[in-house]
Amino acid sequence: MSRRKSIAVIPFLCLLLLVGCSKQQPTPAVPSTPSAPPTSQTPTQTPPTTNPPAGTAPTATQVGGAALYTTNCVGCHGINGAGGSAGPAINTDEWKNNSSKVQAIIKKGQGKMPAFAGNLTDTQIKDIGDYVASLKK
Repeated sequence: MSRRKSIAVIPFLCLLLLVGCSKQQPTPAVPSTPSAPPTSQTPTQTPPTTNPPAGTAPTATQVGGAALYTTNCVGCHGINGAGGSAGPAINTDEWKNNSSKVQAIIKKGQGKMPAFAGNLTDTQIKDIGDYVASLKK
């Protein structure tokens, strides 16, 4: 009788495992940046930053880029970009402060890395590029 109970419990446990693994993990909230006070001058648009300066506090873009990196890149490049089972280290001087190079590779792919242009928007690719360019060893 106990063998029958064991056999009946196994599918139930498998179902629980599948349900638990399929739950979406919450993504970190992107902090809002305060808006500048109104001025009498005409506002000018600044071009997007392609190479964030070293040693600065993370921007909202980098925080969003970190979440996107965690979702799309950690599996191959590791949590801190130190390399993983399938991808090289990307926290080296070659990539530091070089967001435009990172973005180009994310879009087109390189070597074993697939292109992400069809899976991520240009804004998401830029956010990941800025985040990778800010990684430290």
